[in-house]
Amino acid sequence: MVARSFRIAFALGLLLVLSACSQSGGNRIHRPLVYYVRDVTVMADASVPLELIKGIDRRVAAAISSTRPPPGAERVVLLVKIDKFGTGLNARRYFEQVRFTVTAASIETGEPVAAGTFTVSSPTNDPRFGREPLAEEVAARIRFAFSLTVPRIRTVRPPKTMSTRFASDPAPAVAATVTPPPMRAAAPIAVVKPLPVVQATPAPVPAEIVAPVIVAPVVQPAKARTKGAPAQGGPVEQGASGSVRLDGACDPATDAECLTPKP
Repeated sequence: MVARSFRIAFALGLLLVLSACSQSGGNRIHRPLVYYVRDVTVMADASVPLELIKGIDRRVAAAISSTRPPPGAERVVLLVKIDKFGTGLNARRYFEQVRFTVTAASIETGEPVAAGTFTVSSPTNDPRFGREPLAEEVAARIRFAFSLTVPRIRTVRPPKTMSTRFASDPAPAVAATVTPPPMRAAAPIAVVKPLPVVQATPAPVPAEIVAPVIVAPVVQPAKARTKGAPAQGGPVEQGASGSVRLDGACDPATDAECLTPKP
């Protein structure tokens, strides 16, 4: 229990020391200063966007122009120097952050009479607004530190028209304007390119086809078989020899009907 209480007391003491160091580390303007501010100059290096520099200069210059000069105040000019441009930490890591120094220099002597260092963050990270919200935060901190007036946004209204017509009089008749019908544009003339002339090539005349002469084969008359010659295709013609004679009436070698049985 004693060790736990000691740890809690040590943590609280460490927090108090850190908070005291953070408050005494920077040169800040804790209360509004009253000076007769005549002009402002904004300085920065190449890492700072040009639109941010222009936005700060335009807003502070407008506040100086709209501020009534305090009687008896010292005349000064403001020098705004942007020391660091980046993003915040922890929950503000997606928001742009600027650390800048404002120095008020006397016009009579040229010596700095007041200076302060500030750190502001952009209230939004919407890309549609660009860096205008961050420029407004810087200008608002400068306006508060040097008691400058917030410039009014002047609204330009259209001039009023005077009329001698009484309220009971009928409204003047307004001639109806007839809008002429739109003229129809002429149809574009289509340019027709002539087709290329193709010369017909005469077809070659085919050569005369000569029918081949058909020669009829020469048919030689069959030779008459002799009476004693053997029959063609029989065994005698194939090389066999011999004869069968059943009786003396006929010879089968010469008579084909010799072997036919007779009734």
